[in-house]
Amino acid sequence: MKTELLSEENLCVPCGCRCRHCLLGFDGGVPGAGYARGKDLARRLKGESPVRFTYYIGFCMDTPELLDYIAFCREMGFPGGSFLQMNGFAKRPYPELERLMGDVRDAGVELIDLTFYGLPEYHDRFAGRAGDFALLTDMLRAAGAVRLPVHISGPLTEENAGQAEGLLDLLAGYDTENIRFYLPHAKGRGWFLEPARLRKSTLDLLPHAVRDRMPRVATQTEADWLRRRDFPEPESRYLTLSVTAENIGKYEKMPAADILAELESLDDAFWSAVPSAAELARLYGDADSDRLFRYRDLVLLWTKRYVRDNKLTLHDMTDERGHFSVRE
Repeated sequence: MKTELLSEENLCVPCGCRCRHCLLGFDGGVPGAGYARGKDLARRLKGESPVRFTYYIGFCMDTPELLDYIAFCREMGFPGGSFLQMNGFAKRPYPELERLMGDVRDAGVELIDLTFYGLPEYHDRFAGRAGDFALLTDMLRAAGAVRLPVHISGPLTEENAGQAEGLLDLLAGYDTENIRFYLPHAKGRGWFLEPARLRKSTLDLLPHAVRDRMPRVATQTEADWLRRRDFPEPESRYLTLSVTAENIGKYEKMPAADILAELESLDDAFWSAVPSAAELARLYGDADSDRLFRYRDLVLLWTKRYVRDNKLTLHDMTDERGHFSVRE
């Protein structure tokens, strides 16, 4: 298994929302290390890492250090220097939002993303915050005023599929770079959203304006994936170190190569305890299901079920609130 990337995640910024599909399961607690210590560690690891390295903060970007973070990412060549996910920000009067967007643009950000969950009432319930839809549309308007490009994304499920066309109509009056829908996966609180996973029979009834904005990666029903009888195993992995107030002291003393070796060992132990994709398909595959998946997300769901059913106590390398891996 080839390790392609080492990342450092520092969940040091609280989020203003409690979204139902949050892959980080934000519950109000902020386990990350302090901003400055996380940044200093990232600077060292960037210079030492034997593989490609990157760094990011979360749960949200709404921090007094945002402009410093952008400058640091630009200096280090990290994605946060040019692209920001800007959900979960605190509510602000419109003039402050316009200043924020101008500051972000002037700092070097070339594109931001805002996520809409449906029409206003449903969106606010999904996001766990009254007025969130109005805030996002104000952010859209502010970004347009300062000519900061905006990408719009939105999860599509059985619950909100009927709202997608109306949402597109509402957003038509704003200046957006692109609008795309996606299928949520089973990480974090997304696990509890699985019963509402979009079905092909529902997608087929939606207008072309919606279907044309679905993921470009291969997406099929669970039954179609099973009929292929082809369950390739991943060949490479992307490892993430999640720094916390409790563990950062340890990692400040460790060379990057030792940190990488520790994560590889955790990853090897976890995936050695999980059956192959073909065996997971035999155990959990539903040959009659018309629910839609990317292949990686379908295997993830089966893996989550196996971990639950077998009560594995190993560190879960699919949980992005701690050290985790993405394999492909």
